[in-house]
Amino acid sequence: MILPVRILMFLLMLAIAYFIFRWNNNNSKKKRWYALAIIFALSSFGALTDTPEARHQEAVESSKAESSSIKESERKESISIEEDAKSSSLSEKKASSIKAKQSSTKSSESSSKKIPREYISALIKGQEYANSMYMSKKAVYNQLTSDYGEKFSSDAANYAIANIKANWNKNALHKAKEYQEEQNMSPDAIYDQLTSDYGEQFTPDEANYAIQHLEK
Repeated sequence: MILPVRILMFLLMLAIAYFIFRWNNNNSKKKRWYALAIIFALSSFGALTDTPEARHQEAVESSKAESSSIKESERKESISIEEDAKSSSLSEKKASSIKAKQSSTKSSESSSKKIPREYISALIKGQEYANSMYMSKKAVYNQLTSDYGEKFSSDAANYAIANIKANWNKNALHKAKEYQEEQNMSPDAIYDQLTSDYGEQFTPDEANYAIQHLEK
């Protein structure tokens, strides 16, 4: 029913353009009337362009555009979901890492609590002897366990010796310099004093290090 109406509109507008052209040609012959006739003629052709086929093509293109828009929206939504999943995964990993650190800290604290107080006291005393009196490892142990010294158990003294932070070579050198500067002893005499069980009780290697670094 629509197509005949379009044709009728086309014929009507074309007829109007024709009559305007004829009338102007027979009377005033003014350019504006010719222009008006041309406008009506062109408009008549425009009336035919809005056909069902044209509207169908527009509908198809509109459908394609809408489908593309939906796909783009779905793609963005998918990306958003993936990003949320990644963010959630990272949060879970961080939470797991924090729990592991807390568990490690608690385990360390628990381990620290298991160390007997005597062991800790022996370590503190032993560190003092090593740092302030420059004693050898063996001399520190004997002092910690001696009945005339600190009277710690052998287990506590062994724990202290194993955990003391000291440079025994440097301790031997410090003692050697004292003997050289204060008692003017020879290198051989200093070596004997450093390694003697009745002296400083350093190891031969520690004593050799001290002798080699004395002032010549």
